[in-house]
Amino acid sequence: MPHNGHRTGRRNQIQAAAEQLFREKGYLATSMRDIADEMHMKGGGSLYAHIKGKEDLLWDIAQEAVRAFFSALEPILAKDISPDQKLREAMIAHVLVITSHLGATAVYFDEWRHLGDVRRAEFMQHRERYERLFQRLIHESVESGALNVRDERLATIYVLGSLNAIRRWYKPGGRLSAQKLAEAVADLALNGLHQP
Repeated sequence: MPHNGHRTGRRNQIQAAAEQLFREKGYLATSMRDIADEMHMKGGGSLYAHIKGKEDLLWDIAQEAVRAFFSALEPILAKDISPDQKLREAMIAHVLVITSHLGATAVYFDEWRHLGDVRRAEFMQHRERYERLFQRLIHESVESGALNVRDERLATIYVLGSLNAIRRWYKPGGRLSAQKLAEAVADLALNGLHQP
């Protein structure tokens, strides 16, 4: 049993190293040797005791991001608050997933395209379902009169695109904490540049 625990821990370390490299260099430019070097392993061979190949790592990282986004959003959907409050909380939660999973979300947004056909199709279904949940929040906010949006699909793409761009410039330890940043960006997305 201890061996399995060690193996799981080692597997998590390998995945963390791969996340960082995929984010910094991209999936295609990262080799198994690069991952082994990051792990200070001698040769790539010992990696294969823990994983089948590089695409398995990509898939596991993509799945981790999917789970993180849904786990953050689903409790908000179940809350007994107004639709626009849910939408604001969902935006904040979305940003906090990005800021706390920078490697995994880089895969979620950019590197997933390198998955094989079957996995890529499954991943796209998850992403589309998540986007539909956001669109539903926007729709319900419009229905309640809290938002005035002509094109709900365009609004969904705009909001998620704005939030997702944070992964490109967010630096931990910056001027704003992740929580303050998430709140400020959510308010900008909801209110634009109008003063309340």
